[in-house]
Amino acid sequence: MSRIDPTHDSDRGQAYTLEGFISAMVVLMAILLALQSVVITPTTGGLADRTVQSQVQQETQDALVVAAAADDGDLSAMVRHWNDSEEEFHNASESDDVPGYYNASNQTELYDEFVLGEILSDRFTERGMSYNIELVYQDQDGEFDTDTSTYLVYQGESEAVTASYMVTLFDDQELEDGTELGEENHDYPIPRATDGDSKVYNVVEVRVAVW
Repeated sequence: MSRIDPTHDSDRGQAYTLEGFISAMVVLMAILLALQSVVITPTTGGLADRTVQSQVQQETQDALVVAAAADDGDLSAMVRHWNDSEEEFHNASESDDVPGYYNASNQTELYDEFVLGEILSDRFTERGMSYNIELVYQDQDGEFDTDTSTYLVYQGESEAVTASYMVTLFDDQELEDGTELGEENHDYPIPRATDGDSKVYNVVEVRVAVW
């Protein structure tokens, strides 16, 4: 007849409990290390989420509306900030990556002079996000053709949310160097899209893409 040793059973139970506790600690440490090794970027779950997309798009649209209504540094002035003698936007970023137009830092003329540049830099650049500002203008048929558009800010190509605002340019408005658009003896990349009898020079879609 066997005899049960209660002391032995108690020791074995404590051993199982200790083993379970150690296993749980190992799992928790593994999870902690895994979380610390994940690099969070703007595209890690960022703009893939529809709620975030909607929020960023609304922020971008609001920035365009505010910039359009500004007394100084508005969208029209920004679109016309062209230096004809240099054949580039005035004081454009000196970089092989962005020839003739601006990057998105707060060290550029776009940030210093224009409301849209300041808002986008503060709202997106500071959060590690990128954006392009594309100027899509009408052709002679009144169509907006992205194949002949020009960039004001270019940071690359990526999946993005977009917002836009229409700006009408008139013949008597001037480029940054004082040249009137109606003179037509300039190298401004946005051409006339109307006949000579119209006071409207062109209509430009200021399109901002953010990712």
